Amino acid sequence: MTSYRDNMYVITCPARTGSTMLVHLLRSHPDICSHDEVFSSPGTIGGMTGTYLIKCRAEPGFASYLSAEKDRDPIKFLYKIVLDLQGKKAVCFKLKHDELVLPEYKALREEIVNDRDFRIIHLRRENLLRRYLSHYMANRVTGVTLAVRGQTVPEMQPVVLDPHECEKDFQTVLAREKEFEQLFVQHPTFSISYEEMIAPGAEQIQSLLDFIGVPRRELTTTTQKLGRADLRQVIANFEEVRDYFADGPFSKFFENA
Repeated sequence: MTSYRDNMYVITCPARTGSTMLVHLLRSHPDICSHDEVFSSPGTIGGMTGTYLIKCRAEPGFASYLSAEKDRDPIKFLYKIVLDLQGKKAVCFKLKHDELVLPEYKALREEIVNDRDFRIIHLRRENLLRRYLSHYMANRVTGVTLAVRGQTVPEMQPVVLDPHECEKDFQTVLAREKEFEQLFVQHPTFSISYEEMIAPGAEQIQSLLDFIGVPRRELTTTTQKLGRADLRQVIANFEEVRDYFADGPFSKFFENA
C-alpha cells in the first residue's frame, strides 16, 4: 500500500530507552497525534490516543472492535486507524526493536520499509548499563514499567548483576540498533537519545520538532523516572561489574555513576 504522505512517523527503539516519555512529550504538542505501542499484545488494543481513546472509554465494545481489526489486517489498520491525523499536522506511533524482530511483525515491518513516506525516529540510550538495569528491574523485580505523576514509584532494593549477561545485552542492543538503522536507511531519519531528552534545554527535542515539521514549543509529560541516579545504590556488586568492563569500550557506562 502506498501512502503519498509526509506526516507519518515511527519511533523505533530498544526497550527502556525513554520511549513512553518521548510519546507523552510529543503528545503534549497540539499539532502531533502521538500513539504508543498500538501493535503490541494480540487480542487487545492499547496505546491509542485522541478520539479513538475517547471512544474506547465511552463505548463498550469499541476497543474489542479495534483489536479485532488490528489482528485481522494490521496493514489496513495502520493506514486507516493509526495514521488518521485526527485534525493534527503529524502522527506517530512506536515499534520497539524487540517487536520488529519477531516473525509475527514481518508484514508490518516490510510495509514500513517499503513505504518510503514513513519518517523514522531512532531513539536510543547512550548508557547501556542504565538501560539494562532499568529493563532488569522492570521485568525481574518490580514489574512496573511506567509511573505517572501522582503514582508511587516502587522502592528499588540493590540487585546483583551478572557481568556476562550485561555484556551480552550491550552487544545485542548495539547490533539491533545497527540492523534497524540499515533497514530504514532509505527513509528520512532522526536520531535522539534519552540523555538528550532530559538534558537542560533539551535542544535535540526542539530539533525533533523541526524534523516532524511542527512549531517549536516546550513539551511536557507526567511520566516519572523509575531509576535512581546513583548506580552504586542499586547494583550490589557494582565494583565487580565495573572491574569486569575496565579498560574496555563499555567502561564509559560507569563514569559519573
